[in-house]
Amino acid sequence: MEIAKKFKNIDVVKGDDKKQLGLVSAISVGIGLVVATSVLVSLAQGVGIAGKGFVIAMVIACILNMLTAFSFSELNSLMPVTGGLAQYTLPAFGPLVGMVAVLGGYVICTFFAGSSEAAMIGIVFTSTFMPSVNPSIVSIVFVLILMIANLFEVKNYARIQIVTTSAMIISMMLFGIIGAMGIGTGEMVVQETVAFNPMGMGVLSLVSLAFWLFVGIEYVTPLSKELKDPDKTVPLGMILGLIIVLVVQVAMVYGIYKYVPMGALLDSSLPHMLYASSLLGKVGTYWMAAISIFAVVSTLNTILGSVSRMIYGMAKDGMLPKIFTKTNKYDIPYVAVVLIGVVFIITLSTGISTAEQLVLYILTGAVFWMVAYIVAHLDVLVLRKKYPNHKRGFQIKLFGLPQIIGILGMIYMIVNVSPDPEMKVQILKSVGVWFVILTVYGVIWIKKVMKKNLFETVSIEEVLEMDKSN
Repeated sequence: MEIAKKFKNIDVVKGDDKKQLGLVSAISVGIGLVVATSVLVSLAQGVGIAGKGFVIAMVIACILNMLTAFSFSELNSLMPVTGGLAQYTLPAFGPLVGMVAVLGGYVICTFFAGSSEAAMIGIVFTSTFMPSVNPSIVSIVFVLILMIANLFEVKNYARIQIVTTSAMIISMMLFGIIGAMGIGTGEMVVQETVAFNPMGMGVLSLVSLAFWLFVGIEYVTPLSKELKDPDKTVPLGMILGLIIVLVVQVAMVYGIYKYVPMGALLDSSLPHMLYASSLLGKVGTYWMAAISIFAVVSTLNTILGSVSRMIYGMAKDGMLPKIFTKTNKYDIPYVAVVLIGVVFIITLSTGISTAEQLVLYILTGAVFWMVAYIVAHLDVLVLRKKYPNHKRGFQIKLFGLPQIIGILGMIYMIVNVSPDPEMKVQILKSVGVWFVILTVYGVIWIKKVMKKNLFETVSIEEVLEMDKSN
């Protein structure tokens, strides 16, 4: 098999002492963002709506994200740069498209969704272990610890990621196995419907919900310069990460279905905690609280480590202020790391991260995330035409079908981003507003600061050279 050859001798590394991270780190980084607290909630809600049939939507969503992983892997092998999508897009469409896609789908989405995740660690921790403590204080302490850890050697980032991700995934798998086998201490329930897929074809409307269970696996790519043998480690890390997440979450689906009535899952604001208490009582509550905390720590650690490098890479290519190119003695883009941490702390201090309006901002950023994936697929197709003979360490052609199917899948999910028509209109209006704001910023910055045309492309060699420069 051609794919198998690409992954042969994955553990063989030659030379470069700066390559500090291996396959386990790559998998941990990918899973670290994919499995967030909101994912645990969405998973349980999906079971509440479709029962075991939610697995169908999950498999489809996982496949779509694997197609995205293929595109990001090929782009990374063409241009192993720190800025990710923004830099990949320069040779294909010029600066404007990449700036809007990355600032919307990653930076803005990160600021709001990341702040919400940070707020959750305080809420879960205090409600379970220390009810008399202010949740915001706990959240801020966690953010500060992670921000400081990310200012030192990249190994610290990897150590935190491996520990938290391993504990989280093993615990989730045990929760799934205990529930699926029916060996919990709680009582199993009899659902009103015993059909595997009571929604029939209607389950396809839940692919958008299932998408959130796998999104973010490409956060591995900004770390490619620190990874051993990145042409193999990046794609293998992403694909294995998605498979691991799918297997664990399918086990959770069967466990949740056996122990919690579907209606109760929909009525609960924390359905994953309801499952934990129904399965193992007080022990389950404490255990799931720990999983939730690990999920938040892992997510925030991934954001601080990867998004900071995206900002750094964009600044090196002139798409953001040069101050973000500053690095410390550990070669960490400390200005970007501190910026992200400060934004989290400000939102936690002001309370905006718990406001109802924040849900709209998160979903708006998520639509931009889908748009970013569409741009990645288009980049691959365009660059294959422009640079057919350029060396690629990873490529799965298949006549461009992975990219075409991926684009159509993203469009479908954008159109079906919310089953509530009123909420859908709100989201799309918000996307329009953010699109205008980012486009205006991009046009002004490109024309006045970069002094380039909006769609002026550069060669792959120029992108690589800019990324090397300090």
